[in-house]
Amino acid sequence: MVKIYVFSIILIFFYGNCFITYSQIEDRMFNTKNLSNLSKNEYIIDKILISGNKKTKENIILRELSNKIGSSIKKNELLSTIEADKRRLINTNLFNDVSIKIEVSDNKIILIIDVIESFYLIPSFIFELSDRNFNDWWTNFDHDISRINYGGGLFQYNLSGRADILEINFRRGFIREFLTSYYLPYLSIKQKGGLELKFNYLDYDHLAYNTLNYVPVFHKSNSSLKTQFSTSVEYSHRESFYNYHFISIEHNSILLNDTLLLLNDKFYDRNNKINLLTVGYEFNRDFRDFKNYPLEGFRLNFRIKKDGIGVFNDINKWSIKVYYSNYYKLKNNYFYSFNLSTLNSSRKQPFLMFESNEMIRGFEKYLIHGYSNIIFKNSFKKEILSFNYERSDESFIKKIKNIPIKIYIKTFFDSGIIWGYKNLNYNNYLNNTLLNTYGIGIDFVTIKNISLTSEFSRNSSNEFNLSFKLGADF
Repeated sequence: MVKIYVFSIILIFFYGNCFITYSQIEDRMFNTKNLSNLSKNEYIIDKILISGNKKTKENIILRELSNKIGSSIKKNELLSTIEADKRRLINTNLFNDVSIKIEVSDNKIILIIDVIESFYLIPSFIFELSDRNFNDWWTNFDHDISRINYGGGLFQYNLSGRADILEINFRRGFIREFLTSYYLPYLSIKQKGGLELKFNYLDYDHLAYNTLNYVPVFHKSNSSLKTQFSTSVEYSHRESFYNYHFISIEHNSILLNDTLLLLNDKFYDRNNKINLLTVGYEFNRDFRDFKNYPLEGFRLNFRIKKDGIGVFNDINKWSIKVYYSNYYKLKNNYFYSFNLSTLNSSRKQPFLMFESNEMIRGFEKYLIHGYSNIIFKNSFKKEILSFNYERSDESFIKKIKNIPIKIYIKTFFDSGIIWGYKNLNYNNYLNNTLLNTYGIGIDFVTIKNISLTSEFSRNSSNEFNLSFKLGADF
């Protein structure tokens, strides 16, 4: 779905909720002494002084630092380690700005860290298309303005000063939803274990019950077509700065309207009441510089999930996903990145449990179901504009110093194969064959590294496609 959180975006634009962009780190070099003035080859961290953290606990900041009191650091590694620490603090989403200074005395160093905290209470109005993306809505459903979901809620970041998050949302339209979740990233004393609790109630009176020629087919009813109540618990373990493990268990109670089973006898092949237990494991190794719009680094993600663990026997499905992306900074503000991902899951499933893929650019309007796939994506871009709008009226709000603006032009090439389910009831000509797309695009990047992308492409079916989306390529 295309999601536009109107009020949140307005707050982010004017107040700068969480992020400093990559260029700001490079342009405002660390306020350190010139290395040529440092006479020693190795130094000891004597003190770490922190200021500006009115709500954030000091141990949350210290957790992100590779430099600890008493640790030694070589002269030629000083700036690189400080830069890495600064990036990690920014990636916590807790601060608008971070500055790190050093004071040197003999062979001892004092680190002086000053932070500007973000806005932590963010109300939001939700105004979104009920369809999968802009192209699906514009082409397949004639840009019908009535296909809108709306709602509101709030995000309370850093609720207790320990980087915890409370979220409450409600949604109306094609879907009625109430969601609440609480995430505490540092549950243990060693600050390695975290816990997330989530409750979600969903009610649909307008639901896709089938797919015809890769276009979802909806049914509208005066009564509920599907109700779902889910409860989940996820434990996270932060092994190091860059490695995370997640273990989750989720229970779903689902009630289906008999109409769905009449409209599509493959929608679900048993009764209309489903109890489903799901267990999952995820490993994430993330070395990207900035997560919302990365330009350097890499990410490896592995997920395995089992729907149905023999308690209720309503669903039996396995799925395994592997995702790898790498980002390279080249000379003269050129950048190259690629992504390789694959999925493998159980073949014989009811329509309710079908997997689908929308990752291949140029095929956004198609809903391509498939139990397995392999996708390869490439982007080559150049930064053509970069500047910061510096605010002079600090009496208006002190939590943001400037508004960054960056523009990139890019060319891209995607390819992949999606192996389809055998129980589809239409000609699956896009499945089991190599799909590819090439095109050009423009990325507009601003506060919080939010990016707005426009892309023009041609796919292997000789179709031209113009798309708009929020978020980075991958």
